[in-house]
Amino acid sequence: MVESAMDERHSDSINEMPFNSTTAATDLSKINNISSMPSLAVRNSVSLRPLSGPRRNRVETSALTDMELRKQDALLKFITGDEQIKGWLASACVWYAGYLRRQFCSHWHLLAPTLVNIEEGSTAPASGDHVVLYEFVFAIAKLLKTRRNLALVEIVDDLENRGVLKEQGDGERAASNQIVFAAWGWLSMLYEAVTHPKPDKLEVTKTSTSTSGYRNTLVTRKYTSFKQSFEHIDIPFYSLLRHFGDLIPDPRTSWRSLGDQENDVVYAKLVCFAALQQSTGVNIEWVSSLALHLELDSGNNTLKLFRYPSFCRIMIVEGSSNISTRLFKDHAERNCEDVTVSNSSADGFFYEVLMSYRLIFGQDERSWKAFSRTMPTWEDDQSSSECTATLNDPLLQVLCGKSSTAGEGRAFYEEIDANEPSTYYNARNDFPFLGNRLVELQHFVKQHQPQSISLLPRGVRGVGTRWNRQIVLFFASLLSLLFLISISLQIWQAMLSRQQIDLTKEQLLQISGVQGRK
Repeated sequence: MVESAMDERHSDSINEMPFNSTTAATDLSKINNISSMPSLAVRNSVSLRPLSGPRRNRVETSALTDMELRKQDALLKFITGDEQIKGWLASACVWYAGYLRRQFCSHWHLLAPTLVNIEEGSTAPASGDHVVLYEFVFAIAKLLKTRRNLALVEIVDDLENRGVLKEQGDGERAASNQIVFAAWGWLSMLYEAVTHPKPDKLEVTKTSTSTSGYRNTLVTRKYTSFKQSFEHIDIPFYSLLRHFGDLIPDPRTSWRSLGDQENDVVYAKLVCFAALQQSTGVNIEWVSSLALHLELDSGNNTLKLFRYPSFCRIMIVEGSSNISTRLFKDHAERNCEDVTVSNSSADGFFYEVLMSYRLIFGQDERSWKAFSRTMPTWEDDQSSSECTATLNDPLLQVLCGKSSTAGEGRAFYEEIDANEPSTYYNARNDFPFLGNRLVELQHFVKQHQPQSISLLPRGVRGVGTRWNRQIVLFFASLLSLLFLISISLQIWQAMLSRQQIDLTKEQLLQISGVQGRK
């Protein structure tokens, strides 16, 4: 019934959907009260229109109680800064609620033995357990947002003192450290914790997902290590993450390698997905770590993109800071006395990520149509288990598979007050966090363009499109043909000259013979 009601609602009315403390349980029941929730049910909550095609494999889930829904509602309202949750923000919250429930299930072996009021030997959440789970995540979110230079051990201590985590000795805190580290990842998306880490380690996943849905080993320059011992849990979190690699974005450090400001202009026609595919044949690798978004691997010819844009929408908070702002500030201020770094807010970073989807896909018809053709493969990658199912983000289809200037795409960008799309952008001003990666991507495309492209008439110059490549191949083939004809003519002339010489010699011999007889 809930799903059919969702199908009847039209996308034009999406901005009229209220989401407050009195209606939150009803809205979130789109995800919670569907006894057999397919990934398409979550997708419908974004597009708000029925989908064609066959049903996919379903993911079994149980309904939440009223108290669990209220706790879920309170967490989401805290994360979104008490902003009125409606429109695309409401859809993003629905997706994130499902994401958290999947994480609860897959990390249950760490949650059950560490949380108070959870049956330690249980294998899955029982009715009422989500009250404890949401309180656990809510407590961590509050500390993240308010506590300066927060360390992992401080969170564990605080949660033990407040009766959220079971009190354990220092030598028995491994599971508590690991589940707090995992929850920090759910709330920041800077990394994804391994679901079954080694007993004495903090581990992050080292896999990505190809467009065809296959899991691949992650190749990246951002991570220097995928596991750490517990020796760094008492230092600020940004310092702990530095032991894994360069995971926290910082606009000041991201531009240190670029000095020529003339190269700061990024052209949409050069970095759009269609141009990338046609000029370089680059493949997209989808990642669950925001730190890897837009990382180019020229050796393997892959570009990494963050696969959960709904999380970025949740993090754009009007009039206040989000839960990652404190972490970004602590990281930026660690070696800087000038506190103007506060201008490089976490809010701006999440906004840039969303704008990068428009730049690469939404602005170019060929690009978003190419992405749309890959989606059925993604949606087939489902499982019958809530813990192992791939929870696809339906907003990804809107931002990457549809036009940004019409319909749902335009409505989304209007909601976040995005600037009008342009044919080019100043990387430093428009993308202070991600501009360096976009410039690198553009340079990569330019390197793969034909070197003789400037010799073509102005009307047929381009950005490595299919027609330009065909023209270059035509001229190259024509030159090769003319060269072969020239060689053939030279060989033919040589043969004629040789025949002429032989004929002359024969004539001279005949003349000499006649004179001798005389």
